[in-house]
Amino acid sequence: YGNEPIETLPIGYYIGLLTHQYVNSPTLNALLYVLLKKFDDVSQTLVRMDTALDLDAAVGAQLDMLGSTVGAFRTVGFQPSGGVSPILDDSTFRIYIKAKLAQNKWDGTIGSLYPIWQQLFPGGSIIIIDNQNMTADITLKGTFSSIIQDLITNGYIIPRPEGVLYTYIFGVLPYFGFGSSPGFIAGFGEGHWV
Repeated sequence: YGNEPIETLPIGYYIGLLTHQYVNSPTLNALLYVLLKKFDDVSQTLVRMDTALDLDAAVGAQLDMLGSTVGAFRTVGFQPSGGVSPILDDSTFRIYIKAKLAQNKWDGTIGSLYPIWQQLFPGGSIIIIDNQNMTADITLKGTFSSIIQDLITNGYIIPRPEGVLYTYIFGVLPYFGFGSSPGFIAGFGEGHWV
């Protein structure tokens, strides 16, 4: 029991701290057990809360509760394309909750959108062009399901300043260009114009 946090130590550890004249006192041992049991129950509950509130491990109703805490709900307010249900599955809903968390703490700058995007879609990329007229063109690279594309175009994923209109461009990979980004950029005959 060297460097363990207090909340992870068993009750027996604390009862074992009694001095030798009280070790065999059944009344004192019982009293300490009853008092320590309450603290042990609370500390065990606190330890389990980390798991219960882990967004990456949550499923079903637990995910619904976490979503409602940040203002994200499983049923979206539009009809997705292709006959997809407006009720999000767990993995899509998890992305939406993470996006909502990012929107709630976003500082409003274009530069801070890039790390948000990388957290939501590692391996994908985003290019933002501010047109300086209250509009911005957003080019997205990556593989997105139809429901994710619908969430993006309906403003559920990328934070947007009030009054700014976004135009989304989903490119077909690889893009035409010259550079060393295999899978994303290719030259003549292979690359697609954005």
